[in-house]
Amino acid sequence: MTNEEFETLVRKLESKSEQNPGFYRFKVLLFTGLGYGYILFFLALFLFLLTISVLYLVEGNFTFGSLKALMITGALSYFVGKALIVKMDMPKGYYLKENEAPELEKTIKELSRKLKTPKIHSIVLDDDFNASVAQISKFGLFGPKQNILLIGIPLISSLTREQFTSVLAHELAHISHSDTELSSIIYRVRMTWAQLMTSLEQNEQFGTFLFRKFLKWYYPRYSAYTFVMARQEEYAADAAAARVTSPEAVRDTLCAMSVSSPYYFRNYMGDLFEECSKTNELPKPYSSFFNKAQELDQSIAVDFFTEELERKSNVTDTHPCLLDRLKAIGMEPVIPKYQESAIEYFFANPNSIFQFFNQVWLENNEERWNEQQDSFQEAKQRLVELENSEVLDLHGHYEKAILTRDLVGSEPASALLETIIDQYPAERIAPAYLALGDIYLRKEATAHRGEELIRKSMELNWECKEEALNTLCEYFYFTGQLEAFEETRAKLEAWEMILKQFEEESRIINEDDHFVPHDKSAEELATAIEVIRSHSEIVGAYLVRKEIEVIPERNVYVLGLKVHIPDDMDQEEYINQLVEKYSNELYTFDDTYFNILNGFEELEEGIKSVAGSFVFSQTDHPKKLVTPGV
Repeated sequence: MTNEEFETLVRKLESKSEQNPGFYRFKVLLFTGLGYGYILFFLALFLFLLTISVLYLVEGNFTFGSLKALMITGALSYFVGKALIVKMDMPKGYYLKENEAPELEKTIKELSRKLKTPKIHSIVLDDDFNASVAQISKFGLFGPKQNILLIGIPLISSLTREQFTSVLAHELAHISHSDTELSSIIYRVRMTWAQLMTSLEQNEQFGTFLFRKFLKWYYPRYSAYTFVMARQEEYAADAAAARVTSPEAVRDTLCAMSVSSPYYFRNYMGDLFEECSKTNELPKPYSSFFNKAQELDQSIAVDFFTEELERKSNVTDTHPCLLDRLKAIGMEPVIPKYQESAIEYFFANPNSIFQFFNQVWLENNEERWNEQQDSFQEAKQRLVELENSEVLDLHGHYEKAILTRDLVGSEPASALLETIIDQYPAERIAPAYLALGDIYLRKEATAHRGEELIRKSMELNWECKEEALNTLCEYFYFTGQLEAFEETRAKLEAWEMILKQFEEESRIINEDDHFVPHDKSAEELATAIEVIRSHSEIVGAYLVRKEIEVIPERNVYVLGLKVHIPDDMDQEEYINQLVEKYSNELYTFDDTYFNILNGFEELEEGIKSVAGSFVFSQTDHPKKLVTPGV
């Protein structure tokens, strides 16, 4: 099922669900039962056949056929049975202890009373910008359940007391009836199928086909049915939260998150990185975000808020878009003001919480952070040099534009990239088209121009094609253009296959290949010869270009080497040692593959026959550089 077909099915099911929600949930339960029923039917069949095989052997009727039947039915029974046991691990994070968050516990109890929810057994803090309730069963589908409330430190850091209370109400509403329990079953059905197919495919069991065809039909349809139900649950949870807090509180929460979430994921770490580069201090990312969330620049907030209001609900996310969620609770969008901090209100000692997460982050990221800081300082220095340079060539202008994008911002970088495209039409630097197109895709007003530029980059240079197609795939996916996404993804997959074929064709060198003269300059050759000369066993070198069928415009070079093999050494063993050595030490040109010609007379003759292929001789002319035509 394609994404377009999936979206069409979801829209159709949404209409049916709105007409009769109760009957729709009943159909989802039946569809869930169908998935388990199919698996259980074959498990029962395999166990029945296994029992017959065992009894047959116990009665003394041993044959290799009966032994094979026993092994096959036993293996299939094991893998199917194992797939039915989906273990859910306890969430990782900081488990709150008693009296660490007395106001939080009090609020949860009050909301649970109003919403009639089961008990929350544990509250876990993690580093995600999210909140959720997980139900963990002791024995997969069966056994007593523990309700775990997960709270992301970045999320609670960016909300007020009233706003986070509405978040708690929303999450608790999911377990105020059968939502979470049914969601758990749905999750386990998906996990069961994934685990079953993985087990069967990894062990190459012949019975895989029994599940593959059914899964291909069942799973996308089941996903569509459950997607609709999951979206309905989001609307229901919003309505419940508005009922026990207020519609205004839910509105303010949704609007605040539409600003703080994109800022956290897209801008915050960059801002923190730049600040720390000025002070040379190690970051405290979680406590710093708490401070920044309260003082976020209004212009940045408006940009993110406007962008969020332009989004439409799509089938890539079960959460509806901001406008649809506000409309459902009868509210208009507003940018709320930050008031009393939720984390300071709900936690007895928020500083200790921040310190814990800051320290964990440093333990995992300090080394990489310092390396990035060093690179950042080098990039800043390089940008200053380029800005002070009176004369820049094409690549200097491009480097300046990219550094400006990374260090200063997209707006000044886009102006520089536009200038490059205008001033250098002959060179037509494809990466400039790609970089400018990527910038323009980020704003709706310039997105169409961005698409054109990215497609142009692919026309100009095949090397841009993979990145360009990836960029377009991401853009189409996140903007809900699923038909365009599907088409572009197919092109990307086809291109990736061509690249694999290219690598294989380039890597394998034999006498049937078509070689032509290389196009390296004397200066490039001189640098390469210095590297070759350092290996005294190399007595001759030949350089040619190999013509490639799958990507003819891509240059691939072959460096053929003649080596002196000591009399007391086994030729094959010695050449293998040299191959390993040269792989690490013999760098000459980009896109060059070396071959030791000793023992490969036909290949050697083919390479030598190309005009200008002979570039170096250490035996006859130890100090002489041989250039093409000499």
